[in-house]
Amino acid sequence: MAFASSDTAGRLARRPGRGAAVRRRHAGQALVVALGLLLAGGAMLHAMYSAARVAAAKQRLVDTADAAAWSAALWRARVLNYHAYANRAILANEVAIAQSVTLLSWSKYFEQLTRNAATVGTVIPPARVILEGVAEAASLARESAELAATLEIAARGAEGVGYRAILQASQEILQLSTQGFGASMVAAEVARANDPSFFAWVLPDPSGEWLGLTHRTESQDDRRRFADLVQASLDPFVTGPRSADVGLPVPCLGLPVLRKRGATMLSEDLERWEAVDTLSVHVNRPRRLRCRDGEALPLGWGAAEAGTELGAVAGTERGVADNPAANALAGTTIASFPSFSGIARVRELDYERLADPRFPSPVLAVLARQPGEAVATSMSKGLAAGRMLPPDAFAGDAAPHLWALSAAQVYFRRPVDAPERIEYASLFNPYWQVRLAPPAAAHRAIALGYVR
Repeated sequence: MAFASSDTAGRLARRPGRGAAVRRRHAGQALVVALGLLLAGGAMLHAMYSAARVAAAKQRLVDTADAAAWSAALWRARVLNYHAYANRAILANEVAIAQSVTLLSWSKYFEQLTRNAATVGTVIPPARVILEGVAEAASLARESAELAATLEIAARGAEGVGYRAILQASQEILQLSTQGFGASMVAAEVARANDPSFFAWVLPDPSGEWLGLTHRTESQDDRRRFADLVQASLDPFVTGPRSADVGLPVPCLGLPVLRKRGATMLSEDLERWEAVDTLSVHVNRPRRLRCRDGEALPLGWGAAEAGTELGAVAGTERGVADNPAANALAGTTIASFPSFSGIARVRELDYERLADPRFPSPVLAVLARQPGEAVATSMSKGLAAGRMLPPDAFAGDAAPHLWALSAAQVYFRRPVDAPERIEYASLFNPYWQVRLAPPAAAHRAIALGYVR
């Protein structure tokens, strides 16, 4: 075996050209393998790059959809909070009008009382000068109160041009901005701010939950609830009764008793504020075998009204009817302000239409889109993070778009640093907030209808 090997080696040594030919035949085979591996590696890198682009695009679009939904819902929450601030301002207007009427009524009463006292004081020269000075001061105070009431009631309560009417109109304008078009404009602007190629819009609400959340209070029952809030917010002087009795009301002895009566009242139809203040002397004496109380002498009277003009004292609440003669005199000089158009019609929650009248939480859904790209064709099936729509929803497109669906919820909750207590939703406290929420099945169905 060693000899044969040596012989073969010798022959090869004597024929050097044959080895070179063998080597030439095998040259370049490693290069082919290397090129194949390089192409495979490039394809893998391209696939990884494409997958990374798709994943990054999906995540950016999902984040954009979340931001658009949250921002559109935030606009709605801020409008609800604006309604709360506006309702509080309107309520303050109603209170101010009631205060103006009350102050004018009392100042007219005090002016009349001091004038009558000054007339009586003419028989007492030392007291006459003092009483006439007080009467003059009371007259100036009444003129100031009347001028202030004239300006204030017209500025606050006039229909169409008053401050209250402007607030009501602003509520309606802002409420319109929260509907589909306005909310979609917010969502689209947020999407473009994230990427100029992105677009987003608010999907229709199949449940009509947002449209039925609030309404303008037109019925008497709704207005009565607001009127109750107004009356609960009045100060003690306005709410009264501004009443007192001075004297010894001993039956049948004919002893005089001073009876002061006064109150501020809202008419049953909610269209008129009335304030009246009177003071009369009453005497209790026997009449027809019975002791009867009677108004003997009116001493002071004053009244004011805003809204429906009656030109008379119509209210009988809180004992104001105890001085009928003084009431009749007050009606002859009553100050009237027809510029007041009645208790306001504010925007409030429509409790009768709410599925949950205590804690309503309407959901807003946003569909976001990125224009079709080649990388979009490699999207994986299923919903990414529960919100990406699958690529087979648009089979047949050469370059399908990327789509993302997101939703946000408007809800009512007291601030975390507020005193602990349960408070139901309303449009009088600005506690409306926003959080992301899972899209409902109806929203997903509507979204698929858009992308197919």
